[in-house]
Amino acid sequence: MKKKVIVISGRICTWKSTLAQKLSKEYGYQLIKTSDLLMEASGEQLTRSELQEFGDCQDSSSNYRWVHDAVVAAVESSINHDTFILDHIRHKGQLEYFRNQSAFDVVHIHLFAQDWFLEAEFKKRQQERPDTVTGIWQDADPLFGHQDDIIWFKRDADIRLDVTRNDAEDVFVRATAALRITPVQTRQCVDVIIGGQFGSEGKGNIAAYLSREYEVLVRVGGPNAGHTVSSETGEYTYHQLPSGSKDCDAEILLGPGMTIDIAKLLSEIEDCGIDEQRLFIDPNAMIIEEKDKSAETNLKSDISSTGSGSGSAAARRILGRNEKTKLARDIEELSKFVGKGVNPRGSTLKRLELAYSRNASILLEGTQGSGLSLYHGPYPYVTSRDTNVAGCLAEAGISPARVRRIILVTRSTPIRVANPEGEGRTSGDLKHETDFFEIAKSAGLDGQTLKEAEITSTTKRDRRVGWFDWELFRRSCKLNAPTDVALTFADYISENNQNARRYEQLTEETIQFIEELELVSQARVTLVNTRFPTPEEHSKADLRCVIDRRSWRGNR
Repeated sequence: MKKKVIVISGRICTWKSTLAQKLSKEYGYQLIKTSDLLMEASGEQLTRSELQEFGDCQDSSSNYRWVHDAVVAAVESSINHDTFILDHIRHKGQLEYFRNQSAFDVVHIHLFAQDWFLEAEFKKRQQERPDTVTGIWQDADPLFGHQDDIIWFKRDADIRLDVTRNDAEDVFVRATAALRITPVQTRQCVDVIIGGQFGSEGKGNIAAYLSREYEVLVRVGGPNAGHTVSSETGEYTYHQLPSGSKDCDAEILLGPGMTIDIAKLLSEIEDCGIDEQRLFIDPNAMIIEEKDKSAETNLKSDISSTGSGSGSAAARRILGRNEKTKLARDIEELSKFVGKGVNPRGSTLKRLELAYSRNASILLEGTQGSGLSLYHGPYPYVTSRDTNVAGCLAEAGISPARVRRIILVTRSTPIRVANPEGEGRTSGDLKHETDFFEIAKSAGLDGQTLKEAEITSTTKRDRRVGWFDWELFRRSCKLNAPTDVALTFADYISENNQNARRYEQLTEETIQFIEELELVSQARVTLVNTRFPTPEEHSKADLRCVIDRRSWRGNR
């Protein structure tokens, strides 16, 4: 396939150089600047007017060919780029050489605007950069008075944009659409993991298992949810980073709907060895403050809330819009992950757009479970956000049209956090409630071992447990329409499942349970977690605990 060269023409203040720089930065095009070519040829540091004069000399001595030859040399010497962009063609004679060659494909973009706009924009730049932008706009414009060249450029252009009343971002949006590099809006490349019960379904284990198949991992929610993962590097509980972050090299995005505990996040980043090249934090993510944690003290004692401050911070984000509410963009310790300015590096929307453009595989990890949804759960025994797929997509800024797979994670035995102390206080109803000793007896496991293992990841509280709730499962399926179901804690059905490595090695009772899950959900159970490795097992080579029945992959 031929390499492509994009050349830009236009008068002063039509955003030529800015467009070229943004296409280079955002899409990886190799930028060729005519000013750099002239500086290199002259061997001197020249002013704007001196560059124009030297460019005239180059045009005269080479019969306008010097720009073309420099671009050819750059294209032939590059092995890492397929698309190049030249920020400025100023004479039709220069462009004719590009049109009369067949070594690479040429796309000509011509930018133009009305004179009043060019003059106003030039004056604005003078105010911003008085040391470098001087004189009057007509003298600084290399095309001023060259009407034949302007007419020729307009006729020749593959893409012609009137940028009057536009700024640099407007021009960039229009140019990328015209170049057909704006990602297809309906390209489905996002897979979403959602909890189907009251949280603690083992989502982290499933997400970590899948994470190596993806180029981008996205996390939403807050530090009130802990996802414990077992891997070759040991057991680790993720509270704000996507599960599996330390065991893969995927790009990590923390979305604008997140609530962030700064100290805990920085500690987690250090624990997992994540650097700024991988991690991008959206500038609009909400910061949890100490007053948010204090505000949730009563919730800890009333409904066994984690008291992380996530709910209070979310409420303050709404009610505190007339005061100085801190977002991620306001925190210096996070600046290298967030970036600064009007188009910061950490913008989740920006990073996702780039991922869509290269058809990257994206895994969005939800937190908690469908039964804890603020809107669809048994209020008031719910969390502070919508935990279903629609809520998670909204927090991340992902359109539903982007979704390829929805993986609903469900336990064989749903749990809730233990009731708070005090008569009549509860963390919420749990249908068919029993205890871990009864679960263990039914499955052939040790009851005390189960009870000691079943504590919450964030607050380290005991859990309550119940037999499977089909009504809750069907409700979660109606809210999330899963394409896949991941069954966890299969060993709580039978101890013999701990040794299963293939589907047919599961017990008959388990296979029958899975078939009924598929009937009720109208989705296939494609992932079965047979057990969670004990700390002692991390020293062993075999940590296989997921039976994978998928016909699809993350397509990394």
